[in-house]
Amino acid sequence: MLNDNVEYARLIQGCESEELHLSGAIQAFGALLRLDTATMTVSHASANLARFMHVAPADVLGRSVDSLEWLPAGTLDKLASAQGSMLALINVVHDGTTRIDAKLIRTAAGVVVEFETGLTAKDALSFHAHQRPLMGVPSTPQQMEEYHAQLLAGIRAISGFRRCMIYRFQEDWVGEVIAEAAEPGDGAYLGLRFPASDIPAIARNLYLNNASRMIPDVHAESVPILGLQDAPPDLSLSDLRSVSPVHLEYLRNMGVAASFSVPIKVGGQLWGLVACHHGTPTTLTPDQRAACVALTSTYAMGISSYTSTRRLQLLDSLDHKTDEILQLVSESEDPLDGIEMHSERLMHVLDASGFAFAVGSHVAITGDAPSLETMGLLDDWFSNQCKEPLFSTHHITDIFPDSHLIFADAAGFMAIKARSPRSGWLRFYWFRPAEVQEIAWAGNPSKPVSEKAGAVALSPRRSFERWVEVKHGFCRNWNHENRLVASKFRNGLLRWL
Repeated sequence: MLNDNVEYARLIQGCESEELHLSGAIQAFGALLRLDTATMTVSHASANLARFMHVAPADVLGRSVDSLEWLPAGTLDKLASAQGSMLALINVVHDGTTRIDAKLIRTAAGVVVEFETGLTAKDALSFHAHQRPLMGVPSTPQQMEEYHAQLLAGIRAISGFRRCMIYRFQEDWVGEVIAEAAEPGDGAYLGLRFPASDIPAIARNLYLNNASRMIPDVHAESVPILGLQDAPPDLSLSDLRSVSPVHLEYLRNMGVAASFSVPIKVGGQLWGLVACHHGTPTTLTPDQRAACVALTSTYAMGISSYTSTRRLQLLDSLDHKTDEILQLVSESEDPLDGIEMHSERLMHVLDASGFAFAVGSHVAITGDAPSLETMGLLDDWFSNQCKEPLFSTHHITDIFPDSHLIFADAAGFMAIKARSPRSGWLRFYWFRPAEVQEIAWAGNPSKPVSEKAGAVALSPRRSFERWVEVKHGFCRNWNHENRLVASKFRNGLLRWL
């Protein structure tokens, strides 16, 4: 029997530390060379090089860069010196029916070269018709829904994938499908959540630094990279980078044969993903992928503008809300009396059901707040053990595990503290009651651990059918807006006091 929590944490930590960029292998839809810029020779070659470049790895390893027929003299000089710089070479090999394109990627100690089948003239595509609807900026939630749909329509048309989704990350990196376009009868993931461990931090970092990620065939064998050096090349920015076996099993369990993802980056952060699935192996050309990336970039600019506008509107509203309550409190001869006098108004500022105010050993409560005795326990913890001036939890027993009975009227709280030169530390508490919460997941997300032949391994869940988690003892989450209100109120107090 496993010690589930400890074992699961250990397995997740192992998954997070997996060096995906140093796998020493690539996917089979392209070939790869690594050029050592210190010696100006070929240090690594993928085992399938002959399929794309008509030369065996053994015949190219150790060769001088200057002797590579497909690499025109001076090409490396055109590649910027900054790590991560890229340079595309079109039509490096053409036999009349197939065109091979190359991409050069500057790494810390060399240059990675990727080869792929390029796009022929008769297959040339235009994405402008799909880009135009994304040039406008949505201004309402309804327009935002239409904006999501326009992006997915364009991605589906260009890629041909059966299912395309917008996967939005929450603050805790749990993902939720907020928009979906799929074939009738394919089932739906719309509105379902996926645990943060489905896309671990190391994978999210790779998404943040890459334009897209394609897996044309989840059943294809990876191709080893052969080298004159023991250390594998850094594939952090490689489109061909091989896939983690856990992720391949994950996709197979979903019934997916091919996948394609484009990160949605807003404000330099990973906001979400465009995630595409197909039931049969499917390879997108570099031009198709670039078109999808361009559409997604346009969409991300619209999301950024919409988010910035809504944030300014929110800040203006919050300024008005906090200024109003501070004005009311300041009208009292004694500010502390003013706080108690308007405690009910303060309670509703954060949409709470209970409120408490403490100064020195004095505590005043309003609404459905804990008893004075219980408040003493909480106030001692916040005053002496919590280092943060603003703290919130939606599950109070995380802090006081054995005290669920004495906090019966409050499942969660938000607290702030501010120092007054005259009165010392002032502490404010807002409380919310427990609410039964139902969260719809794509399959049961808890502890995907398997035991085989006595070994313990992290294994993707086998079902992604809708699974509803019912949570008890939690209050409604304190969201970003709530934290902003509390922070603004605290800052206003500091100016006023």
